Amino acid sequence: MSAASLPRTGNAGFVAGLIGAVVTGGIVVWQLISHGHAAFNATSTGLMWGLPIVTYDYLLMAAVGLVLVASLWTVFGLKDFEPMARRATWLAVALLIGGVAALFLELPYPLRALYAIPLNFQVHAPLFWKMLGIAVFAICLAMFTFGWLAGGTSSSPGKAASVVALLAGLVVLFAGAMMYATLSMRPFWYSGELPVVFIVEAVLGAIAFLLLATPMTGASEAARRAVATMSRLAVVLIVAHLLFLFGRMAMGLNSNLDGMQVWQRVAASPLFWLQVIALVVALVMLATGASGSAKRVPAVLLIVGLFIGKYEFVISGQLVPLFKGTWVLGLIEYAPSATEWLLLAAAAFLAYAVYAFGAARYRLGDGR
Repeated sequence: MSAASLPRTGNAGFVAGLIGAVVTGGIVVWQLISHGHAAFNATSTGLMWGLPIVTYDYLLMAAVGLVLVASLWTVFGLKDFEPMARRATWLAVALLIGGVAALFLELPYPLRALYAIPLNFQVHAPLFWKMLGIAVFAICLAMFTFGWLAGGTSSSPGKAASVVALLAGLVVLFAGAMMYATLSMRPFWYSGELPVVFIVEAVLGAIAFLLLATPMTGASEAARRAVATMSRLAVVLIVAHLLFLFGRMAMGLNSNLDGMQVWQRVAASPLFWLQVIALVVALVMLATGASGSAKRVPAVLLIVGLFIGKYEFVISGQLVPLFKGTWVLGLIEYAPSATEWLLLAAAAFLAYAVYAFGAARYRLGDGR
């Protein structure tokens, strides 16, 4: 189906997203060609992962979370989640494409990474298993797209593919958490609860994107029940996320381990408290019964709050220099460059364009 043959609203969303992705992505590519990776504000003093990696990790985790939510119907047969399964799967495709695009523009040699990481067989490295999981996860999503989603609402996703997608997603989350949690030289990250934290964040982010994307006007009664169920689940997950967050902060502020002093900066950061306020307001709105289109407000707050949390997590873990010397006094300073912000915009525009195209092309099974 061409863009011209899409329904009017889908066509407008697809074209707007595509134009945004081409313009912002084109500027990023031009900056990289002109200045190389100096266009990014990563440093040689130890802060190697900047905003592009935050963007990639965030979108990837949300994509996996969406498949986990869909699996509540496709694998575990929970009827309440049936109306959301198709929309969640297509959203996962869109966010995965946006996240991978951000990663490819961050890596100096992205095509080399596609074969070098799997073929080096470094089975003790979490990155090896994460990349393997992403490959299987992407293949499953492609199968869903060309089979289940393209086949109409009466088609089946296939039990075997659904189970494999679920397991691959869990591998991605667990290996991704282990990439941080096993770095003992980074005490801010070195923590055994990170795999659970990542799962909570992934599912919570998935629900936020679903609440934002699901049209309530004219939706079926089953879809309304699904939204209500997801809202109740989101309340529980927000509480769990806040407990993890403040538990880690309390431990960090009261620790004398070198590397934990970064928590003093985090706790004093307005960005950190903006994250907390966004999560708490979303919690109150969902717990007190925000309904219909009003659910989009807590959804946006959750998306913003979780993104800030991912930014604080990835960046703060690198602020303490690994090898201190006279060239680094105190903590490393970092602020994203204009190119990095444009890369975030490009990934978001691309994900939106993909979602708008598929939402107009496929019947996503929630009354629309």
